[in-house]
Amino acid sequence: MLRFLRYIAILAFVAIQAPSLYAQQAEITSHDSLRIYRSLDSALENPEKVFRLHLVKLKLREVPSEIFQLKNLRELVLDKNKITMIPDEIAQLENLEVLSCSHNQIDSITPAVLQLKQLTKLDLSDNLIGMIPENIDHLTELQYLILWDNPIYYYPNSLGELKKLKVLDILNNQLNYSTRDRLLGSLPHAKVIFSPPCNCVPGME
Repeated sequence: MLRFLRYIAILAFVAIQAPSLYAQQAEITSHDSLRIYRSLDSALENPEKVFRLHLVKLKLREVPSEIFQLKNLRELVLDKNKITMIPDEIAQLENLEVLSCSHNQIDSITPAVLQLKQLTKLDLSDNLIGMIPENIDHLTELQYLILWDNPIYYYPNSLGELKKLKVLDILNNQLNYSTRDRLLGSLPHAKVIFSPPCNCVPGME
């Protein structure tokens, strides 16, 4: 009987402590998700706890392959480097929600980027991108598409299929009146930011 009562007491103690332990664990996880790592070496010390990584103005010429070890990464910022392409391995970061490679030398939005199904923000502003890919609508969670200051000449109709898009920033890109009207018509609920249209060759449809 005494052993049974002791067992009941242990169960009661666990039941009382469990919510507190869960709350503590949740707080630790929340703290980890807010921390921004600015050194790849420090991030690799605890790769499973890295949710945000900012490697800015480091003169990187390519995306470091070590980044793809960070399987829980949600935010990757590689602004102001000299990166020329986003490698296929980027698709391994299945939890990525924000990808920013502004102020680089990237000339295309690769198919691997379009496999990032959790992506809500893609910033490739101030690069060398000439066209938005036809299957951009594969990014079904995308809310912010930032492409200002690129030599874009192709705006596919599939942009209109981005149902969750809130902002399309194509400022300082060549855009004529018909392409502007088409984009505005296909994205009635999004804010489309653009420079004054020109009397130039229409953007391909």
